[in-house]
Amino acid sequence: MRHRLRSLIFLSVVAGCAHRDPSTSPVVRTDDFGVLNAAKIELVEEGGIAALLTDRVVRHDDRFFLHTQRHLCGQTCPPPLDSITGTLSPAAADSLFTVVWALQPFSLEDDYGTSHGAADMMEYTLRMTFDGTTKTIRADDGTMPPRMRQILDVLRGTISAARK
Repeated sequence: MRHRLRSLIFLSVVAGCAHRDPSTSPVVRTDDFGVLNAAKIELVEEGGIAALLTDRVVRHDDRFFLHTQRHLCGQTCPPPLDSITGTLSPAAADSLFTVVWALQPFSLEDDYGTSHGAADMMEYTLRMTFDGTTKTIRADDGTMPPRMRQILDVLRGTISAARK
């Protein structure tokens, strides 16, 4: 809980400090990671005691976000338990992608495996695209490294704040 609170506070500070003139070109260029055009973060969470499937997506260019949650299902699925799409503010989108990039996601391993005998844990697939390169990382609640957990916390916090 304390870790999540720190991540949300950090995101709030970064979002509050970020300024971008929406009348300027949508191309964002920094010396650290190149162009944010077509940058995208996708998170799929599966499993847990309630057998849930949660999808989250944020795109930088149009600041689109999506959150859906449903029970895991076969060929025919009932409507989602929770679903929302929307648009982030320019500052929130820029902050999210800047914070995620600062956590050096491309240096994480591709697959951290799953915990043996942990049927109630969530499994995560995190896919990020920056500067035309895509990185996919897989883990579960027990194998997830701290930096991946921070990325998930910032992504969830950004979408949660946009829902309000």
